[in-house]
Amino acid sequence: MNVDLSPVWKAIEPLWRTVQQLFGEHHFITIVCAFFVLMMTLSCYRFLRSISPALVAVICLLVVGILLMHWTATRTEPAILTPFIDWLAPFFPVAPPPAPSR
Repeated sequence: MNVDLSPVWKAIEPLWRTVQQLFGEHHFITIVCAFFVLMMTLSCYRFLRSISPALVAVICLLVVGILLMHWTATRTEPAILTPFIDWLAPFFPVAPPPAPSR
């Protein structure tokens, strides 16, 4: 059985280029952390809503705040948010340089 997979590879090439660009512009750990925070919030949504609907909004605001602070410290924000992060960055202290390895 000889199957020609070249149409499949040709079809997923744009997707692969987009994924490479995404990981080229952003740190892998940022994407992983955002994924886990989103999944944990969605899995706990029903519990949070049963306590108070406002609690869901507070958690979402905390997540957005943490992400903005991370982007401000690492400067890995999406290009569309660069002007906002440039405006926001002076309000936060500069991240310390990494310690020299021994």
